[in-house]
Amino acid sequence: MAEIEAITDVQADPRKSAVMARQYGRRFPLPPNKPLNLGRDEGKMDIAIPEDDQISRFQAILTWEPAKEKLTVQTRPTTPGYPNPPANQTLIFDEKSKKLVEAPLGRCVVGRGESFWIGQTRFTLHSDDEAAPESPVDATIAPRQEEKTRAQLEEIPFANPSAALRAMENLPNTIRSVGNEQALFRQMLRVVMDAMPRADAAAIVRIPPDCPPGEKRLSVPEFSVRPNTSHAQSGFNPSKRLAHRAILERRRSCLHCWSPDSTGSGGAAELTMADTHVHGVTPWAVCTPFQDGSRYALYVAGQTSGQWNMLDKAAQDKIVSDLTQYQKIAELLVGVIETTLRVSRLTEQNKVIRRAWPQSLWKYLDDPAELERMLVPEEKTITTLFCDLRNYSLFASQNASQLIQSQREIGNALNTMASAITDRDGVVGGFRGDAVLGFWGWPKLQHRQVELAARAALAIAGRLNDYTRTGRCGVAITHGTAVAGRLGAHDLAVVDLYGPVVNLTFRLEGMTKAFGVPIIVSEEIAQQVREADPTGREMRTRPLGKVRAKGFPEPLQAFELYSAVLPSVPDWLQEQWADAVELFTDGKWDAAASLLVDQFPDDPAGKCLIRVMDAHKRRAPSAWDGSFAPPAPAGSE
Repeated sequence: MAEIEAITDVQADPRKSAVMARQYGRRFPLPPNKPLNLGRDEGKMDIAIPEDDQISRFQAILTWEPAKEKLTVQTRPTTPGYPNPPANQTLIFDEKSKKLVEAPLGRCVVGRGESFWIGQTRFTLHSDDEAAPESPVDATIAPRQEEKTRAQLEEIPFANPSAALRAMENLPNTIRSVGNEQALFRQMLRVVMDAMPRADAAAIVRIPPDCPPGEKRLSVPEFSVRPNTSHAQSGFNPSKRLAHRAILERRRSCLHCWSPDSTGSGGAAELTMADTHVHGVTPWAVCTPFQDGSRYALYVAGQTSGQWNMLDKAAQDKIVSDLTQYQKIAELLVGVIETTLRVSRLTEQNKVIRRAWPQSLWKYLDDPAELERMLVPEEKTITTLFCDLRNYSLFASQNASQLIQSQREIGNALNTMASAITDRDGVVGGFRGDAVLGFWGWPKLQHRQVELAARAALAIAGRLNDYTRTGRCGVAITHGTAVAGRLGAHDLAVVDLYGPVVNLTFRLEGMTKAFGVPIIVSEEIAQQVREADPTGREMRTRPLGKVRAKGFPEPLQAFELYSAVLPSVPDWLQEQWADAVELFTDGKWDAAASLLVDQFPDDPAGKCLIRVMDAHKRRAPSAWDGSFAPPAPAGSE
């Protein structure tokens, strides 16, 4: 994967104190063919450069095209949210004039190793696996090496605790303000530089996960360098040897003090000998690895007066003692970073897990004890809704060559069902292939729960009109006692229902196809709907007869629920329909058939009753009790 490196050189300006004069650097991964927004706004930008006030809040759009090995940079257009164009344009290096010029039309294309400039920041395209420049100190020896575990550093007292506390007193606000990992690293490096005034540079470094054994690779996702230091002048290149020693070999905080003299102390036989890049000073660095297995580390570097091999032992020990305090501070801040990242990851995991839980439980996710109590299965008075898409298997088989597209269509329908339930305070108990089970009355009994379920059913039927009109979708609602809570195998437990009322809902939904209606409800549901809307202004019901549901010994009255906007029966025929069903139930089939044929010739529910009578040559059986199993239309599956 390619990366974009951003190095910002902020110059001192007495009129502006918000941003310290410093060199800031960071790298951002570039996902293929995905537009990324670049700007100063940390909260909204994919690539944020908050220190450069010469970059607009939203400056440009970057797109990496791996097939072409090119990065396209386009100045963003004006929009209602950003009505003014960026104040500064993108600059590129013109080989002919040997100077920086504005990119034509605000657009440029760069390849690997090439750069563009905006404001005080230089952006360079890199490969994430390209070798970083070697650090000059890796060409010297480290005659003094100290390493300490977190526990050992905790036992060392602060030499100047008030100064350390002053530097870290804004940690809570710093942590609270960050929105992602990169922002956390950026803010924590500011704390590091304030807490360690003798440090010239600080960075978050990482050994790439795919780094082969024996190869010393190191990436620098974020760094900060003070102006007028050797790191600012020659570029910040941390010691790969020190980083690998601390992160992989010793897995603890390591301090190195370097010397150009091979006779120094001979303390680092594995380091090569060469002339150092500085004289009269001792370069030092502390590398403190994260203890979470991420291969990240906090790297702090600087230099102290006096060349190491020219100092007496007392002076050398004083340097090490002072820098051990920096090790202690670094270990403390690494612990803070680890904890913050862990909390952030838990928060993100919570967001993902939240989507798998019913919305009614979201408010309890922060109270595990209360959530655990509520999940214990117990009997509740439940209103159950079941919605099923028919011929799903046939649809999937017919669209086998376009599974993603066909699944998207089914997914949209399932989402419509689920949102209709949750928008009305219901719980989605789960998806059963191409069906959704929703319920009300858990974790607590709800006022108007039957009315809410009825309105959800009507919303589903309205939104999935193409499905319901062609008989490819049915909805049923029942009301009664069920066990609700966390049910199922221990490692696959989900919020679900158990009880006859649930099975009855499934059976009634299956009858919607035979009756040719979108929604069938039980008698108690129909009664409570009439009480909730006594004038039938929005919701209406009509009887369908006394049906026998498979697995239930006693017959029950079934009703169609429909919207007053699209009534199944006109107002002036409601009484005639009720009379026809009553005649049918009483076994007066000649009169019932005559009324149905004359007044309801195209009514699918009426045709269902006609099929029952025709099966017995329109003469009620001698043992007729008014109940029946509704037969599906001829030729239907």
